[in-house]
Amino acid sequence: MSELTNLDFLSQIDFLKNLPEDVLESVASECLFKNLEDGEVLFEDGEEGYSMFVILSGGLTVIKHQTEIALRGMGEYLGEMALIESKPRSAKVVSSGDTQLLEITHDLFHSKLSSYPDTLMAIMKTLSNRARENLKMFEKADTENDNLIGHKEDDKLENQISFLMQEAGLTQREADVARLICEGLSDKEIAN
Repeated sequence: MSELTNLDFLSQIDFLKNLPEDVLESVASECLFKNLEDGEVLFEDGEEGYSMFVILSGGLTVIKHQTEIALRGMGEYLGEMALIESKPRSAKVVSSGDTQLLEITHDLFHSKLSSYPDTLMAIMKTLSNRARENLKMFEKADTENDNLIGHKEDDKLENQISFLMQEAGLTQREADVARLICEGLSDKEIAN
């Protein structure tokens, strides 16, 4: 990808599109290329991070605790948290197919980009959206766990009722009929 193409591509990325042209040209000329083959690891969870990456082609899979939590495609970026705070990577990232990236190093980001409020606001919006996505995943997981627990509790209650009816001397058929009556079915409905 030529420098001009880098410039055109970068000018469409949300956190870069409002930069003055000379700054964007400088960023485009100083970015590093990184090519990944399918399945290649970009970085590991807990690894030190000094760069963010903009996806030029292909895609990246974000993995946490061996669970795929996000897919990122062309025009998206990740690793920005490493530029904002000096903490280890929060997830593992693996290429999904052959992937070409532009790498923006910590030094490049801080020397050329961090003084532009629009750039920082765009990154903050991305971080906020991703936090909301994560919360939705937790809500979904909680709902699924509640449903699973609810079924387990229903099964446990069912077993207790069966045990009590057997202790009362009822056959399984009599216990089933009693349960259906408790659920509001009439004798005619039970006979059918």
